[in-house]
Amino acid sequence: MGKQYAILRVQKCKGAKIGAMQYHNDREPGKHTNPDIDQFRTRLNREMCPHADYEGEIQARIDAGYRGTRKVRKDAVRLVEGIVTASPEFFEGASAEEVRDFFEDALGFCREEFGESNLVHFTVHMDEETPHAHFGFVPLKDGKLSWKGFFPDKAALGAMQDRFYGRVGALYGLSRGEKRLEGQPARRHKSVAEYKAESRRVQAELDEKAEQLEAAREELASTRAQLAECRSQVEGFAARFERIKAELAQIAECLSVRGFLGSFKAKLAEFAENPICKAALAAGRDFMTARDGRRAEKVLVNGAREKVVEMEGLSREMGEWSLLDEAGDMRGARRELDGHEAPARPIDNQVL
Repeated sequence: MGKQYAILRVQKCKGAKIGAMQYHNDREPGKHTNPDIDQFRTRLNREMCPHADYEGEIQARIDAGYRGTRKVRKDAVRLVEGIVTASPEFFEGASAEEVRDFFEDALGFCREEFGESNLVHFTVHMDEETPHAHFGFVPLKDGKLSWKGFFPDKAALGAMQDRFYGRVGALYGLSRGEKRLEGQPARRHKSVAEYKAESRRVQAELDEKAEQLEAAREELASTRAQLAECRSQVEGFAARFERIKAELAQIAECLSVRGFLGSFKAKLAEFAENPICKAALAAGRDFMTARDGRRAEKVLVNGAREKVVEMEGLSREMGEWSLLDEAGDMRGARRELDGHEAPARPIDNQVL
């Protein structure tokens, strides 16, 4: 089975689109035209943030929170509309309770991330092919109405995805979406020199030769770049193995004290530079109850499994450069994880 992903997307919504969005979200009779809606399942939909008319709700929040001196422009972004869901395979294998908990945790994330007073609606749709939730919030921050106040650049959107994974996705064994690779050289358009006193036939021939030469140069540059990338990847195999081993060792050390909430929390904090330990620390919240501990442990176990899968994939990539002594560590980690399941027993609320 492939990876299953936690999914969160946001977009600007203004003007007539706001009303159309409410028609779709609230399933107003005669005003939505989506053919994928199963009307027999519409009764399973949930509105987790009760609201009235979107326009009225938006204006009320602007009246209460906007402190700008200028009148809000008609074409301003007055609503940010988003969607929360996961890979279809997650919902196919999840119980009704897990689905409910997933969307409740997602709602909690939206309240914390965008401001509870800004949130206009959070509508769960169970009557389409894949369960999902639409949410909308007024982008008010520090008295200003601004999309850029929340998302100044692409990096901010990526950081939001990181937080959503840590706060919600990791709790359910879901993966963060793949980050876009950067740094690949852009292919440039070739310039053609102009020649004097040449016939059209000679000019066309020279242009063709020049194009062939430029294409050869670009191909050579591309080949060199690919070679450098391959060399860098091969040289990095050992370092990547060591990093994964170190992260797995930290996870194992945290799991060794999971029966004692105080020590468990302290150990997770000690290894907070490890993203999985950091996510588990957030999942455990106050570490006051057995449920807090189980949530944190579940994040560790799921994260460790992903690390073992990553280690196995790295071994396949290495091919003839495989570090045979590291493969034994990988198999040992796999055996240990196969014998460890997320806790069904209570965790003693003890502090060393």
